[in-house]
Parts: sequence; structure tokens; C-alpha cells
Amino acid sequence: MLVLTYHSISDSGGPTSIPPSVFGMQMAALAAAGYRSQTLAEFIEWHAGQGDEGEDRRVLITFDDAFADFAEAAVPTLQQHGFSGLVFVPTQRLGLPESWDGANQPARPLMDWETVRRLAGEGMEFGGHSRTHADLTRLDPAAREDEIAGCAADLSERIGKPVESFAAPYGRVSSVVLDAIRRHYRVAFGTRLAIARREDDRADLPRIEMHYFRNRRTWSRFLDGQRGYFRIRQGLRAVRAMAGGRIG
Repeated sequence: MLVLTYHSISDSGGPTSIPPSVFGMQMAALAAAGYRSQTLAEFIEWHAGQGDEGEDRRVLITFDDAFADFAEAAVPTLQQHGFSGLVFVPTQRLGLPESWDGANQPARPLMDWETVRRLAGEGMEFGGHSRTHADLTRLDPAAREDEIAGCAADLSERIGKPVESFAAPYGRVSSVVLDAIRRHYRVAFGTRLAIARREDDRADLPRIEMHYFRNRRTWSRFLDGQRGYFRIRQGLRAVRAMAGGRIG
């Protein structure tokens, strides 16, 4: 199944910002190709082996960091096509500008809690992204548990719904981080560039970073099953990961 990764839907520049016009093109191409947006519950059922394993046209659309432009620019486009979105929230940074390692300059603002609650009531979904957008691999056990478990507690209290999904900031995980994620979430998503399969680790599921698909022809060809460009990007991404590059 396709699991897409976005961060900011804005003209801010940089690899974690997608212009609204490009986002609109990508969503329109998905709809034109007959793709159907999945909810988190539907994705969890699929990953657990329920239903048809066939390659039908399903997509889970995710957004890291809870930028304010999700509400302003992404939601109207998603709703236009009948799609839903899953947003990963650094709960103790809401209402503030981004301020973590690798943040844009100028900093982009995050949604506030009022907006998150409103969107949750309108059918958008939310998962954890730690409390402070911390690199979980660098924390002691108590701090790591606080970031991972505390994030779910913060979010579920505010939106009145259980929190079942997580994305580690920067995609940085280790065996102890993955163990902690498994204790508190049903599924979690990383930054490995691949199409999600049922056999993938439920605590570190791959996604497709959408800054690679800003050209309509390239994106449409991918959706039609022509994956040569994608395999090249996978190889380059693997080299970059070995060299220590990361996307938040």
C-alpha cells in the first residue's frame, strides 16, 4: 500500500515544504488514477492481514510535525477529493514555531490545540510525533518513555480519542526505541523509502516522501506502475541514510 509523507504544505522552500499548487496536483493525480484514501483503522486491518491483499488503489496520506498550513492549505484539498489525512503531532510544540534541529528559517508555525480538536471532529486523524520533536535515540530510558508514551497521553486527552499511531522524529530509531513504540502504539511509520507491505515491521513502516514527486508526469507514471525513477530514488536515499542524512 502507498503511504505518503508530507510535512509543510507551503511555499517556504526546502525539502520539507511542498507548494500548495504541487500538493493540489498530486492529490488530483491520485484521484484521477482511482486511488482511495485509507483511514488509520483500515490501514491497521490491512497490515494485520485482514481483507484482500491484492494491489488495489489504496493510499494513506500522512503529515509530520502538525504545521499550521495543514489546516490552511492541505485540508481543503483533501476534502475536495474525499481524502483523509493522518498528522503526527509533537504535542508540547503546538501553537509555537518549529524550533528543533533542522528547522526551516524562517520558522514555520505549528497548529494550536483548538485547531487540532476541530479537525479531529471533522474526520482528520492524529498520531504521536514525540512531545518535543526529540531524537529518541539520544535520550535516557526515562526521557525516551516520556516522549513516546507522554505524547499519546497528551493527544488522547485533548482530542478524546485513543492514539494508535506514531512517527519517530527524523525517522531515528534503535532497537530500544522500537520496543518502546511497540508497547504504546499499534503502528508506527519511519522514513525508509518503499511501498508498505504486510510483512513490514509494524513499528517502522516505510513511506513515500512526496518531495520526490513534484513533477506531474513523474508522479502519474509512478501511480500507473512505472517505478524506474522510484527505484533510482530508493538507491540514492539508501546511500544518503548511510551517510547520516535525515528528514524530520
